[in-house]
Amino acid sequence: MSETNSAKGQCLCGSVRYEFELPSKFVAHCHCSLCRRASGAPFVTWIGTWEAKLHISDLERNLAMYHSTAEGLRQFCKKCGTQLFFRSPRWPDEVHVTRATVTSNVDRLPQAHVFYSDKADWMEIHDKLPKCGGTTGVEPLADKQ
Repeated sequence: MSETNSAKGQCLCGSVRYEFELPSKFVAHCHCSLCRRASGAPFVTWIGTWEAKLHISDLERNLAMYHSTAEGLRQFCKKCGTQLFFRSPRWPDEVHVTRATVTSNVDRLPQAHVFYSDKADWMEIHDKLPKCGGTTGVEPLADKQ
């Protein structure tokens, strides 16, 4: 892959590195309570890519996994604790990559807030991005624009 058609990233300690082909599927800020607790932040920004386009280098075998729900699988570096990937059968053949761990440019800026109806009540958002929520987390919330 060349620099112009891929994005690279790594965990904090550098033992887990990855690269994925562009274009990405999406970039979105997730406000669900699981993402907040897993990251220790008010939301996590995810980049969606296809499973077949993600290449992981984990020579020290530090990539660990945790089922945060019956279907949600989170992957993180067991050496430094960095959250890296999320997978779910809800989005087959897709991997969500934490935007903060990407060390190169990507092809798009964040496009929306998802699970916004579950956001931390102490966090105010004043941007003009679409806000989605409801039971699926991705239903348009017209009154929150």
